[in-house]
Amino acid sequence: TFFMNLLQNEMILQNPGNNVREIRRSLVSALILMRNKGALEPLDLLELFFNIISQLTAAEGSGSTSADKQLREKIHRHIVNDIRNVNKNGQNQQINRKIQSFMHKVIAGVQDKCSTSFANEVAARRCVEMIVELYRRNVWTDERTIHILASAAASPCASVMTRACRFFLGIEEKMDMDASRRKEEEMAGATVNLHLHSKKTKARQRQTEKQIKNRKDKLNKADPLMEEDQGVEHSRKLYPAIEMLNDPQGLAETVFRRLKSSGHSAYSFEVKLLLINFITRLVGNHELLILPLYPFLQKYLAGHQRDVTAILAYVVQACHEYVPPDEVNGLLKTIAHNFITERCTGEQMAVGINAVRAICARVPSVLADDNNTDDLTNTATVSTTMDVEGFVRDMAGYAKHKDRSVMIAGKSWVNFIREVHPSLLQGRDRGEVGSALYRNGEKPLRYGEKNVAHGVEGADLLLEYEAKKAAAKEAGSEDGDEWEEHETHSDDDGIQEEPMNDEAVEEESVEDDKAPNLVDMGEEGDDNDNYSENAELTIDLSKFSKEERHKLKMEASSTRIFTTSDFEKMRKLVAREKIERRDPRAIARKKRAMAKTGTDFEVLSDDSDDDFDSDEEGGIRIAGAVNPGDIMAMAKKKRMNKAERLERVIAGREKFEAKHREGGSTNTEKKRKKNFVMQQFSYEARSKQNQKTTSKNTKSKKRVMSRENKKRRRKF
Repeated sequence: TFFMNLLQNEMILQNPGNNVREIRRSLVSALILMRNKGALEPLDLLELFFNIISQLTAAEGSGSTSADKQLREKIHRHIVNDIRNVNKNGQNQQINRKIQSFMHKVIAGVQDKCSTSFANEVAARRCVEMIVELYRRNVWTDERTIHILASAAASPCASVMTRACRFFLGIEEKMDMDASRRKEEEMAGATVNLHLHSKKTKARQRQTEKQIKNRKDKLNKADPLMEEDQGVEHSRKLYPAIEMLNDPQGLAETVFRRLKSSGHSAYSFEVKLLLINFITRLVGNHELLILPLYPFLQKYLAGHQRDVTAILAYVVQACHEYVPPDEVNGLLKTIAHNFITERCTGEQMAVGINAVRAICARVPSVLADDNNTDDLTNTATVSTTMDVEGFVRDMAGYAKHKDRSVMIAGKSWVNFIREVHPSLLQGRDRGEVGSALYRNGEKPLRYGEKNVAHGVEGADLLLEYEAKKAAAKEAGSEDGDEWEEHETHSDDDGIQEEPMNDEAVEEESVEDDKAPNLVDMGEEGDDNDNYSENAELTIDLSKFSKEERHKLKMEASSTRIFTTSDFEKMRKLVAREKIERRDPRAIARKKRAMAKTGTDFEVLSDDSDDDFDSDEEGGIRIAGAVNPGDIMAMAKKKRMNKAERLERVIAGREKFEAKHREGGSTNTEKKRKKNFVMQQFSYEARSKQNQKTTSKNTKSKKRVMSRENKKRRRKF
């Protein structure tokens, strides 16, 4: 207590003398030592240290005294390490709550008056830096930490707000880089010296065996399958920080309101760009609706705008399926007028086409035909509508542009429209996949329309598959024999599925034969008994309407218990149906199979093709985030015209005729000019002297024979 009271004295805190500076350092070192020994409580020392940091930085800002920067950094490191040591053996929630409450009060203290109290701003900035570092070190990763940083992101102080926004935008990438760097450092120390070019001794052999063992242990430790169970807290998945916000709508509106009312001189352009990135990331990640955001972003969509590629990426971030098409139409018109015109460069046009494609991919309802057919009488809606078909075909025309980057962007747009709404393209631009999807009636959903699940996905396909399978089995076709042997002997898990089902059906039929007159179920009971025998044999989904398929799917889902193998079959059948929808020759192939074998039944393969995405394979991927490099123009080498090709040919000829060679003389030329005395004891000279006479004679004989052969060839 004596040291703490002495350090709070104004004479010691604000005195610029060197002697007083040394006293401050000594007092801080003594208090840190006492805290490490457990003689002081962490919260009391934390309040004192924050007071010291704010006072010293305020003195530096006012210019009255010179603050001790090394002392501030020492206090910062001590606070972070102290909190890490407190939570080293587990989360100490009692101390964490007290420290987090204190830091939250410090950050909330600058919400009202930021410009009048420079010391409070410095303390709040230091709090944010410490919390970010503790989160990065996996010490504080709970919801309270996210709530504190969310309040910092809504702060009117630019220094506090920018640090919190950068945390939400890029903390996952930094943590991933830290983890990969630690992994590389661990593997770098696992090198093995086998002593291949040194003397083999027992000590070196023991050293090599020890290194091999350490390397094996580190490889097993890096393997996730070999990790030991370290408890629930260690195995808890760390979600992205931006997804753990309690009130993202309120935070986005607060930051956007501050951005709109900032004016030209309140924030710099870099800070405004950071706030736009943060707001659009919130909107895209949580699918928020902030309708004034889209007209605000149109002001920055100009060809001469600074960092316009990043702004286009942020515009794409702000789009999702719940955004009204009227708001997106304004963005598309602005991008088309400012970027996709012949007066712009090829790179600008390619970036504009890629941005339009990314926006339409996130908001496919903007391409729907029936969005604005009901309200054409309203002038407000007419002003925001657009000719979707004309716009799509105009963009598709850039697939034949002379600039290579524009041509690549145009072809990407055509391929996207083929997948989403092929009827908007002309027949010659649809291609095979687009033509198949066009015949199947592929089109995007209208705004507010959702695909509602009717039963288990693929249940109707499973009934059709089993019906065709039973029909093929009864017909005794060659395909039926193949699938029977295949499914009874080639199961990967060693589980024979169909024989068990057949035995169960046979047992039920035997029991029905033994007691046929016990219960009279009437017509309904007869239908249930013969459901799998008669009804399934007549299932052909190609002749069913959409409502009939939904009814069949609901009936199968409510009257049947699916096994694991049934779900696996349904997953494969749904994937096969999607592939057939994209294949223009699928219908013709089925007709040929029916004409040839009498059935179009195809056996499902037993290959386990897992299509799920792994988090480890793709690295860090945050939902809603857009990289500006994704909409950049393709950096392809431009094709040379005829004049450039001719110029290159002429330059090559001149270089070949002149026989210019870069550098000095070669080693062969130097060897010719070298004095014989300098090379008489060289390896070549000594080897020639030591040659045997037989070898010399054979060489001379070969030379003579080669000359004779040349003469003979000349005679012919």
